[in-house]
Amino acid sequence: MNPLNIDLVKKSAKALVIGASALALGSCSMVNSLVGGDMLITADFENIAGMYEGNPITVLGLEVGKVDKIIPHGDLVEVHMSIDGDVEIPKSAKAVVISPSIVTNRHIEFTPRYVEGETLEDGDHLPLEKTDVPVELDTMLKTIDQFADALKPQEGQEGVGPLSGRVLYPMLNGQGGKMRDTLNALSGALKVGVDNKGAIANIITKLNELTTMLAENDQAVRDFSNQATQMTTMLAEQAPGLQATLQQLYDFLNNTSSIFGQHQDQLVDTLTRMNTVIDQLRQNSHGVTEVVDVAPMLLQNIHRSMNYEQGYVRLHALIGTNLAGGEIVSLFCERIQMRSDGCRTGRPEDFGPDFGLTAALLGLTK
Repeated sequence: MNPLNIDLVKKSAKALVIGASALALGSCSMVNSLVGGDMLITADFENIAGMYEGNPITVLGLEVGKVDKIIPHGDLVEVHMSIDGDVEIPKSAKAVVISPSIVTNRHIEFTPRYVEGETLEDGDHLPLEKTDVPVELDTMLKTIDQFADALKPQEGQEGVGPLSGRVLYPMLNGQGGKMRDTLNALSGALKVGVDNKGAIANIITKLNELTTMLAENDQAVRDFSNQATQMTTMLAEQAPGLQATLQQLYDFLNNTSSIFGQHQDQLVDTLTRMNTVIDQLRQNSHGVTEVVDVAPMLLQNIHRSMNYEQGYVRLHALIGTNLAGGEIVSLFCERIQMRSDGCRTGRPEDFGPDFGLTAALLGLTK
């Protein structure tokens, strides 16, 4: 075979192998995305102590992936993670190293949870600004040790350290009397408590009984609380109407007081006259009582005297008796200069057939 042809065949075979490999990788990636495969994410951390390959990746405490690889890069550590493809993590999420306790392995938590917006995609990288690590125990102990060393007194000045010299001494200087009085008052209060331990025990017992009763009637207490809440809610809803009603009542009282002030004299006169009428009624209470007692019988007699069918009233006048004992008749006869037997006896029949009306009219014309 021609060497040129052999070289051409080799190049063609090589191209076919590369194309097949690319096609296989693309197919795998497409299948991986279609079936919801893992999503590869990388992140930079300042410190990754206690983190190992295989440690879990969580969201809201639920495991969604694992640590695949940890690669140191100088001052940083790059962590490769694989996360379930169907888990949605916000694009702005942070990767935080969580330490449940001092001795257990750590895990990485993505926070906050996804609500809406863009999400992390396969191949995304989180820089150092989007990661966080807990403070190490040795760092905390070292800080506490440095703080304690700063509070130690200098050599030759035992008992006069920075805390006592700069804080306690200015605060307590000149306050000895007040501190003594405070301690004495506290001692007296404790003594009162000891002397009245029986009463205190009784109070505690009664309080226990009260709480027990409330617990036994929990439903009733809840019902009362609910009803009180409903009432306050109703009052709150009716507040505008109540306010308007109270405003109208306020205006009415203001107007009433103004009217009373403007007609004060008339009101005083009316009340005075009413007092006079009441006094007259009180003085004639016997007659008023008699009228009230007799009035029903009078009305009943008037009703019986009426003939509704014929349209007339039956009346019977007793004129055979003296008119008011004759005094009024005598005075009347004297005024009109009338001379008749009726003026003397007071009997109507003694005035004649016309009952003395003619003589009376003639006497009035004189």
